[in-house]
Amino acid sequence: MFINTLFGLLIPWIAGIFLLRRDAKIFLLIAPFAAVVAFTFDVVGFHLKFWRIHPMDDIESFAALPMYFGIYPILTGFLFYFIKRSNRNPTLWILLFTLLTTIIEYTGVVIGLVHYYNGWTIFWTFVSYLLAYIVCYGYFILLKKYVDV
Repeated sequence: MFINTLFGLLIPWIAGIFLLRRDAKIFLLIAPFAAVVAFTFDVVGFHLKFWRIHPMDDIESFAALPMYFGIYPILTGFLFYFIKRSNRNPTLWILLFTLLTTIIEYTGVVIGLVHYYNGWTIFWTFVSYLLAYIVCYGYFILLKKYVDV
């Protein structure tokens, strides 16, 4: 659990502090939604027994808790920080962040912190992150419509 907390929460928050200083509004509006999306996707994956995260516990989502409050919302905050400040197509940013997040998880697979089952592969991980970022992008579009983001 120490590794999960260090790499899933503490180290991402070092970058998160930078993001908060640069654009607190986008982070504060996006991060809670990103955490809920991550939690939802993980609970479905745990329930369908597609993956497990060390330490394997009776409460499967407990091991992923640091990531729900760390890496997932912070990466999503950076995604929309870059989308907001860039002239590039948002699709390019979404694909780039999907690839980055997949590489981070693949590192967890390689070092034995994440285990796949029942036909789940790194490809499906990429697809799940892509879907999660698309859902968050839909939320971002709604925010732009109703809130000055």
